[in-house]
Amino acid sequence: MPNLSRNELNGKGMKLPKFIETELGKEKLCIECQEYWPLDKEFWFTYRNKPNKQGVRTIGYEAACKCCYKIRYKPQLVKGTNRIKSYFEKERAS
Repeated sequence: MPNLSRNELNGKGMKLPKFIETELGKEKLCIECQEYWPLDKEFWFTYRNKPNKQGVRTIGYEAACKCCYKIRYKPQLVKGTNRIKSYFEKERAS
């Protein structure tokens, strides 16, 4: 891959790589904010992958970072924070 900046890559229609190697170690691309974050439990939710051919289960990392997880996968929690929910609350508001 040529040495292009992120803006140049997006402008040319090229996809960003999912993982990059930096001085901090391996970093992963968040699919929501399009930022690279270090690949550890501080920035990513983890899950246990299915066993491979040798029967070993590895750790998998979600596609969205912890900051973007609710925005990406639970939008109903983000949208309705100030909504009046019950019949009683509607009566009290008017």
